[in-house]
Amino acid sequence: MAAVCRLFYLLLLSTFVALSGCDQSQSTSEKSPPQQTSVEDKQVLLALFPQKVSDSGWNQAGFTGVQTLSNELELNFIYLESVPFIDYEAFSALVRQQIEVNNVDIVMAHGGQYIDPVSRLARNFPRVNFIVNTNCPGNNANMGCLSFDWRELGLLTGTLAALKSETGKIGFIGGMQLPILEQMATGMRVGALDINPGVQLFEHYLTSWTDEVQAMAIAEQMLADGVDVIAVNADPASRVIYPLLEKKGVAVIGRQLENYDSPPSTLLANVQLYTPRLIQYGFNQILKGRWQGKLYQFGIKDQVQEIHLEPKALTPEQAQEFKQVYQKVVLGHLEVER
Repeated sequence: MAAVCRLFYLLLLSTFVALSGCDQSQSTSEKSPPQQTSVEDKQVLLALFPQKVSDSGWNQAGFTGVQTLSNELELNFIYLESVPFIDYEAFSALVRQQIEVNNVDIVMAHGGQYIDPVSRLARNFPRVNFIVNTNCPGNNANMGCLSFDWRELGLLTGTLAALKSETGKIGFIGGMQLPILEQMATGMRVGALDINPGVQLFEHYLTSWTDEVQAMAIAEQMLADGVDVIAVNADPASRVIYPLLEKKGVAVIGRQLENYDSPPSTLLANVQLYTPRLIQYGFNQILKGRWQGKLYQFGIKDQVQEIHLEPKALTPEQAQEFKQVYQKVVLGHLEVER
């Protein structure tokens, strides 16, 4: 009888332990749900654009790229367009509010206009990582820069312009006098002089990317000076320049013209910037905890930029010469002194 009681007790005890184990397992599951990214767990990205993101140029390319990457990397994406950059107080008030209200982790400012205001604001938010899509040294802490190699693009642009020009007068129109555009103009001068030591470069900048009146005045003056090849990097004001150059039969080297419904028929070459690839590098560094406050610069060999020459825009001999220069740049055998 005692043996039977002991057996019954053991069976009852084992049943209790089993049931307790089930309850404990259920409790643990409730406290520690399966690992998945909730809305609250996602990092928050705030992107800043100097103009409307529908401008068919720099801003649209940046917006499309960062929106796509935010979805792929599961970031909560917030953006502001036409963000002021000259008035620091207005910039600071607007961006600071977004950072604090939305608990922002990453701020990306799309353009060299934001170097100074972002640098100042970054000091107040050491936990936030700041990216400026331009050429700058960063702050050795939480603000770094992502940049295309504008000198490289300029060198190839200058090579093309000098090969094409019959007057020996070539032009460059930039949307603002920013370091990246000055670097492009410097590269353009170096590339052109290698082809034709007597070439003249007419270099002009707008006071605003949107000043179409000033853009037209500069283009008309270049035409009066005998310039017959013009490189334009001035979106969205470029839109009024291209029809004029086409009408006058002037060769055009443009940027991101694949976004235009009707590129000029006098197009010589199109500079393509693969902004999503550039931005992705920065995001990956941040998400891996490797972001540093320095300059990250990439060129043709990194597949973030290239120049597409229009078919039959040059003679076969000129096209071959350009191809040789292009290959030297890709291989690192030819570059502009920094």
